[in-house]
Amino acid sequence: MKDSLPLFCNVFCEASDSRTGKVLEVIEAHNLITTAGKVLIARMLADEAAWDTGVTYLAIGTSATAPLVSDTLLGTEHGRKAVALPVYRVSNRLQFKGYFPSADCNVFVKEVGLFGHSTATAAINTGELFNHAALSKDNSGGSPVDLTFYIVVVIG
Repeated sequence: MKDSLPLFCNVFCEASDSRTGKVLEVIEAHNLITTAGKVLIARMLADEAAWDTGVTYLAIGTSATAPLVSDTLLGTEHGRKAVALPVYRVSNRLQFKGYFPSADCNVFVKEVGLFGHSTATAAINTGELFNHAALSKDNSGGSPVDLTFYIVVVIG
């Protein structure tokens, strides 16, 4: 008997005016789940103590290098935020949310990823990279624009 458990992941970046909250733009990016992300899932399912913390941080970066499944870090991580608790949209969907106020994301954002494992902290380049997406949002113009990232993971 054969069965499979496919995982799909999409990233949405919502740019909004810091003063009014008005959404100015929504960008969708397709991304990949890294080999390290698949190992993270397997070890969480096996209930290995150091791996059972799940996905805890969303990071943004400035590297334009194309993501690879072998990636373990973003190309050039700029900063990260703790993710909001995942919200189940449907029984097989999770949504992770990371909010970056304009002061924390006034760069040309070119990549995004989720990090997990007990080694993932608020410090850049820590933890296991679950997914890696390339996107293009130039937020370096000085306008007060907040960025909210939604990463939707669909299982099956």
